[in-house]
Amino acid sequence: MKRGIEAYRDVVGDEIIDRIHLKASKFTGKHIAHVNSTFQGGGVAEILNSLILLMNDLDIITEWRCIKGTQDFFGITKLFHNSIQGGKINLSDRKKNTYLENNEINSIINHLEPTDCVIIHDPQPLALIQFYKKKQPWVWRCHIDLTKPNQVLWYYLTQFIKKYDAMIVSMPQYKKGIVKEHIIPPAIDPFIPKNDKLNGNIKEKVLNKHGIPLDKPIISQVSRFDIWKDPLGVIDAYNIIKKKFDCRLVLVGNLATDDPEGPQIYNKVIKRIKGDSDIHIVMNSDDNDRLVNSIQTLSNIILQKSTKEGFALTVSEALWKQTPVIGGNVGGIPLQIKHGENGFLVNNVKECADSTLKLLQDPKLVEDMGKFGREHVRKNFLITRLLEDHLDLLDNLKI
Repeated sequence: MKRGIEAYRDVVGDEIIDRIHLKASKFTGKHIAHVNSTFQGGGVAEILNSLILLMNDLDIITEWRCIKGTQDFFGITKLFHNSIQGGKINLSDRKKNTYLENNEINSIINHLEPTDCVIIHDPQPLALIQFYKKKQPWVWRCHIDLTKPNQVLWYYLTQFIKKYDAMIVSMPQYKKGIVKEHIIPPAIDPFIPKNDKLNGNIKEKVLNKHGIPLDKPIISQVSRFDIWKDPLGVIDAYNIIKKKFDCRLVLVGNLATDDPEGPQIYNKVIKRIKGDSDIHIVMNSDDNDRLVNSIQTLSNIILQKSTKEGFALTVSEALWKQTPVIGGNVGGIPLQIKHGENGFLVNNVKECADSTLKLLQDPKLVEDMGKFGREHVRKNFLITRLLEDHLDLLDNLKI
């Protein structure tokens, strides 16, 4: 069921909703296009699903287009993603040609000229701008950790970025000074099934359906199977914890359509658990949103042990449910975790294990951190703030 902006009034207050209406009135009838690489799987698709509905509810004509691509193309753009976060890459002419050819094909089948603003998400469709005689502002939104990009790849991508009118990054540390930059951290929607309150004993039933008993404390990580999310490091930390505190580990993951590397990581995870009956792996279920909601709510502690991270919406999702989070001290995670107040920031497997043990042994600290975490998200990381930031962006671009 479609949910409009008024539904958020009770969550964020009259002042914010009234301000959004006022700002949005300047753009009534304007036409905005968002372009990314997948309709499902990962935080970008999730954000767009809510943001675009709300912008249309405010009478801003906003559409969402997904580029198409071969398996080879998405394999190459996954390498681009990893290299933007510092990974190595052999940037051959074949890779460049495949990347450009797929973008050119998508420029032919996506007619973006009638719009008043085009917002391109991440590296997959970045080169689209090469094939348009643009008549409106184009914005590149990079959701990836830009702290230390591979310089060979970054030099190649810069030729496309320079053609844009502006760039959006999640935090000041990601600014590169190529074009005008706007700082807009991601946000969660409190009303989608993944984050809305589940009534009665639905949560317990969902975990029971997936064979996850509630007879022991649960620590969990919810993220796609990706090398940068470090699921193997999570298992290593759990193995340390298990020697001192009896608990279960749940890894909930999915495989995005634009990430061919996922099955490889998943297979490594299966090998690493070595048949431990207290480790539960769940992926791509038919009730995935309710599953994630139930896990994040019923877990004693949520982990997000990333080694590189653009933002990690899963952190705010868990904090919204009053569950403390232990996260890697990288990327956008420190924006969300206030160390010692709603969770802990860690730099390695040992710190992750030690912090988890500290919380498992102190239920009162878990409760206090949970309350602080929810309020921190309400003030900073809900979709209404993201929506208002986009309205400010349109105003700055003079749409």
